[in-house]
Amino acid sequence: MKDIVGRNLQLARDLAGLSQEDFAAKLGISRATLSAIENGHVAIDSTKLLLASRILGRPVADFFREYRESLALMYRAVADATAPNDVRLAFERYSKAYRELEEMIGVADNLLQPPDYSYSSGSYSKPLQYADQVARSERERLGLGQLDPVQNAFRLLDEQGVRILRRAVEGNEIFGISAFSRQYGLCILINKANTVERQIFSLAHEYGHLLMHRLMYSSTAPSAGLDKESESELMANSFAATFLVPDPGLRDVFRRDIGEKMLGLEDIVFLKQYFHVSADVMLRRLHDLQLISKVEHQRLVDEVNHRRGDTTNEFMPSSDDMIDAWEKSSRFEHFVRKAALNGMLSLGKLAELTELNVREARAQLQEWRRNTEFAQA
Repeated sequence: MKDIVGRNLQLARDLAGLSQEDFAAKLGISRATLSAIENGHVAIDSTKLLLASRILGRPVADFFREYRESLALMYRAVADATAPNDVRLAFERYSKAYRELEEMIGVADNLLQPPDYSYSSGSYSKPLQYADQVARSERERLGLGQLDPVQNAFRLLDEQGVRILRRAVEGNEIFGISAFSRQYGLCILINKANTVERQIFSLAHEYGHLLMHRLMYSSTAPSAGLDKESESELMANSFAATFLVPDPGLRDVFRRDIGEKMLGLEDIVFLKQYFHVSADVMLRRLHDLQLISKVEHQRLVDEVNHRRGDTTNEFMPSSDDMIDAWEKSSRFEHFVRKAALNGMLSLGKLAELTELNVREARAQLQEWRRNTEFAQA
């Protein structure tokens, strides 16, 4: 039991991003004592265990589970930004609850995981071209071809079994969090406080990481503030850009609907809304494919920045109605409703999964029952 509690304490501490020294100080014990506890050499007393539970935001029962596979997390953020501990814990709980619901409903492992395109540094001479090829391969595998835009990236990946959670994170420094384990699969959290266009790009970016950099998800210690110029980040950006705006598709719509005369801002608006990306991404793709010159690219960048003022704002932003509609009919929401209507969930568990209080959860369940009875009538 000492081994089990010690190992679970260490895993929870790692996930919370706390060093041994900081955690020991919060518990009021020495680092050496904490090390002995985590290694299973010394038992932790009940008072300290309750304190650890409060610090780490976990129920005490979590520390006595004989087997808890942890999700290894990776973050997409500006430099030095770290997702708050409560957000990381909510993401972990969601990912594990998703798996439990699948097992409850009886659909666990019914979907094939996407291919493993694991990339190791130095194995390919042109990593960005490798990322582009992976994006093209995924588009073909998902039946998108190379011409059509991704109409709803959230729904598309959700249907593939990717566990996607949208959660507002204070500030907009955190773009996305991705996690992977053999048991829980591919998991992505998107900061819904950001613009719709950034949310879509971050989703594709994190998906690229999960496809190409699965070997990086080997530690429960979070990788916060990944260097945006690192090879892995540049690859994930290249994957996302090609996945969302495929070369042949952009060339085709450019030839068909834009023409060779000088581009105006109305053309950028049309293209960004057609492919559901930001003006920045669209301008980058037009330049990368040499559909516009360097001078024209800079002219359009300056015009867009002048119109939007603050560069954190999106130029002619899209509505989030499409993503909201997906959330209300996502696989997770369907599983929660089905489990609740079939008596597989207690009212307390339903409240936890829907982030409602018990009274609200009861009202929600009654509404689902009325809707079901109406549909059957």
